[in-house]
Amino acid sequence: MSEFYKDEWVWITGASSGIGKELVSQAYKQKAKVLLASRKTKTLEALAKELQLEKGRYAVEKLDLEDYKSTAVFAKRCLQKYGIPKVVIHNGGISQRSLTKETNLITLEKIMNTNFYGAAEMTRTMLPEIVGKKEVHFAVISSVAGKLGSPLRSAYSASKFALVGFFHCLRSEEERNGIFVTMVYPGFIQTNISKNALTGDGSTTGTMDSVIAAGLPVQLCAHRILHAVANKQREVVISGIKEKFGLFLQAVYPSLFFKMIQKAKVR
Repeated sequence: MSEFYKDEWVWITGASSGIGKELVSQAYKQKAKVLLASRKTKTLEALAKELQLEKGRYAVEKLDLEDYKSTAVFAKRCLQKYGIPKVVIHNGGISQRSLTKETNLITLEKIMNTNFYGAAEMTRTMLPEIVGKKEVHFAVISSVAGKLGSPLRSAYSASKFALVGFFHCLRSEEERNGIFVTMVYPGFIQTNISKNALTGDGSTTGTMDSVIAAGLPVQLCAHRILHAVANKQREVVISGIKEKFGLFLQAVYPSLFFKMIQKAKVR
């Protein structure tokens, strides 16, 4: 892995906190040049200072994934300024904690725009500029919720399922032309994702889920993502035993899985 990232640009969306922040730190330690992207540019600059990133080896760019049409402008601007990256990590996103019947359309649209349309439009815009010119690796952070549905996450799961379908199709079309895709399925990871999750009316929960607090360390998650990319894995599940058992049950004993997921503790 040490030479894979050396002197190559790695673009990371949602870089201001959580998995994104840790990806910045670890990719930089692998001698990559890192492009930090999120809405919070002041936070990104503070992060660059905290991590002691050297000038010329990092860049900060504003990116609002919810305004998904603007991601095309972002993609074109960054390609012109920094050239074609080695790796693009679609990490930015927002979660949900609300029953489907209590989730309004505005909240549904915000989650879909941020989690799916932003990544899809950014990628779609890049393709004509990169296909056939350089091998580019897209690492797409879906979720275990992008493989199975659970209570309180209907919009979130929908957005993560959508990412899987979009990037699976892209892989089938363009892998022969040097566009590689790694789908990443994190389970419960120790971040603030549940605190920032949206309720049905669009407000944030502000609370930490117990299953998130007891999840895998974010450092381990970031390490496994970068390792999977460097080793050209097409898929990686990063989770504890409970999530992996759920995936197994869904595949082998779907009726039993459905009964269990109805009773599962998801907060």
